[in-house]
Amino acid sequence: YFYNKPYFWTGAYFVASCGGVTVEQLKNYVENQEQPKQ
Repeated sequence: YFYNKPYFWTGAYFVASCGGVTVEQLKNYVENQEQPKQ
């Protein structure tokens, strides 16, 4: 499922590198990653 969603891996890396990130912060980050980049 997540293999087709590159932002998921970016989000996972973001969490891993930051540590102690809140669910709300992660949710915000992932939602921002879903925005179309043109």
